Amino acid sequence: MALNKFIKEVWSAKILVSFHDNAVVTGTVDRDYEQDAVGARRVHIPGVVPVEVKDYATGVALDADGDPIARTTEPDEITDTGVDLDLDQEKSFDFLVDDIDAAQSNPKVMGAYTDSAARGLNRDADKSLLALAVTSGRTLAGSTAATDAKTAWNIIRDLAKELDKAEVPEDERFAVVNAEFAALLREHDSKITKANESGSTAGLRRATLGEILNFTVLQSSNLPQKDKPQVTAYHTSALAFASQIQKTEAMRAEKKFADRVRGLHVYGHKVLNSTGVVTYTGA
Repeated sequence: MALNKFIKEVWSAKILVSFHDNAVVTGTVDRDYEQDAVGARRVHIPGVVPVEVKDYATGVALDADGDPIARTTEPDEITDTGVDLDLDQEKSFDFLVDDIDAAQSNPKVMGAYTDSAARGLNRDADKSLLALAVTSGRTLAGSTAATDAKTAWNIIRDLAKELDKAEVPEDERFAVVNAEFAALLREHDSKITKANESGSTAGLRRATLGEILNFTVLQSSNLPQKDKPQVTAYHTSALAFASQIQKTEAMRAEKKFADRVRGLHVYGHKVLNSTGVVTYTGA
């Protein structure tokens, strides 16, 4: 087999496409700036300050002499309140292929390798993103502990209330639950309606439990808490994520008659609005 026939762009693209198609949590956050990250390690996300709405008098005002007063408006000064998103997380993949030429010429064989690599990268990225959401977002306080279906549903209600009070948009809200919390919700399935899966990626469809109070509820084993009920609720715009397959290369394996493919996945994530992320963790 000839390693000079290895097409690194094809492997990188297929792994990244598979990563996107099977994304669960990383597929629900703001990735609008990912294209800006191509070949870079930092992306600037511009901030948007609230625009002040002011009175603009109706009718025609008159001065002391009875002459019309021209109505005018003055622009507000805008300051860039943006943040930098650093792609500071580095993860590698490294695996053996019996014959790279054969793999590249057979979509099924190549897909098996690229899908496997993408699933591992997805798990790693989801764990990192959810850990950041839990530690950098808000904590739900004052609610009755989730011990059964009714109290678990009430936790979702209280999370919705917290986002409502913070004037977080009602669309594109997600709630990620661990296995302990999901088990409580399943006791009372009349509270869960089937989620609208149209347009969802494969990974998102598999993880979707249903819809509750404008939340698309997803189950993930990548939340920090494993043994107690935990749920993180957020709006898409509150979290940002960007990733790239930055390097892919092939070489002969040292101790086996096979070819070796390895690559570098770099990504970064950031909480853009902590009021748009709220987490409940059971006692």
